[in-house]
Amino acid sequence: MSRVLLISTYEQGHQPLGVAAPAAALMAAGHDVAAFDLAVESIESERLAAAAADADLIGISTPMHTAARLGIRIARQIEAMSDKIVFYGLAADSLRDLGLGRAISGDTDLQLVALAGGEEPQLAPVFDRETRLVPDRSLLPPLEQYARYMDASGDAHLAGYVEATRGCAHRCPHCPLTPIYAGRLRLNGADTVLADIDQQVSMGAKHITFGDPDFLNAPDLAMDLLRRSARAHPGLTFDSTIKVEHLIEHEGLLDEMAALGVTFITSAFESVDDRLLEILDKGHTASDLERVLHSTQAVGVALRPTWLPFTPWTSAADYLALLQFIESSALVGLTPPVQLGLRLLAPADSPLVEPMREMDALIGYDADGLTWNWRHPDERMDSLQADAAALAERGASFAEIKQAACQALGAQPWPDAPAPHVHRPGLTEDWFC
Repeated sequence: MSRVLLISTYEQGHQPLGVAAPAAALMAAGHDVAAFDLAVESIESERLAAAAADADLIGISTPMHTAARLGIRIARQIEAMSDKIVFYGLAADSLRDLGLGRAISGDTDLQLVALAGGEEPQLAPVFDRETRLVPDRSLLPPLEQYARYMDASGDAHLAGYVEATRGCAHRCPHCPLTPIYAGRLRLNGADTVLADIDQQVSMGAKHITFGDPDFLNAPDLAMDLLRRSARAHPGLTFDSTIKVEHLIEHEGLLDEMAALGVTFITSAFESVDDRLLEILDKGHTASDLERVLHSTQAVGVALRPTWLPFTPWTSAADYLALLQFIESSALVGLTPPVQLGLRLLAPADSPLVEPMREMDALIGYDADGLTWNWRHPDERMDSLQADAAALAERGASFAEIKQAACQALGAQPWPDAPAPHVHRPGLTEDWFC
């Protein structure tokens, strides 16, 4: 038996599945598991060092870019124990050459079990097909310490989080899943997911987020989960992430999804520039955006778009058109200001690195930032991105960022569109990567 310490730094405001899932697998294999979620727990450095020294294996969960950067900080605090450290998750590969520990990616639960048993990890991503165990959430802080669900009346409720699938059937070149999964999709099993929903409802959850990269990658499974959950827990509400092309392809499911309790959907609109959407292989065009806004509104589901406003291919006119679309489509209230300053991340293995190299946009790789630095051919765009990000960090409004953009890009400001406040369902933690 090994003593395993699992550490999570950030999982978008929800109780970390990146700890709960491997904890279940490790404990089922007979290992002793402890866990910290540093996103909500204040752990003194002395306590962290003591727990790390007592462990035979230290797993640092890195499901995303932000978590990976925070994971580096934790690893450096216990760098003397790097022989015990393993980064695991979607962003782990980017940490492989830092000398702070090993790295595993893909479906990592069984790899962690193997490591705890004394085996060496595989360097290539592993994709298992084993029956998934119900995540063990007993080691984690209660749901009260995580993001809440705000309903249409503005009332707050405890929220849970599950994933019906692993990986993604698509290969969007800017997505961090593409280098790892390359279009692979694995199902977690309906009974496992439903049991996880049951335990989170028993913990007080009134709302469940399906955190799959795309909930309708497996539409039969998705609808089965919604139907069975709605029967088992009347009044439970849900949200999910769904691509624009799937919202169109499965438009006929939206009415039933709303009836089963889906109150909002997050969708990666990314841009209103068809050229960029083609480069990103999004599978939709700018004209499709109005269609899905209309179809979701018609069934009473709030659609929350996410955007990628700054890339080497995004022109000044494209950015201004994006702001105009957000305003004219009444999306200002659904667009956190942080979204208006986001800059394309290009990890070391991103498929977009070569296209950026060919257009002479690359500057150099930032090992601490875990991304290639790049420059825009229009210097104003780089300056505007920095200003928009700074404004968002200070809590600026859409109108302030719009004004800054018009001034920076020499554009005539257009009249503000009427924007009566309408509260729409959502979570108290803004999406971030």
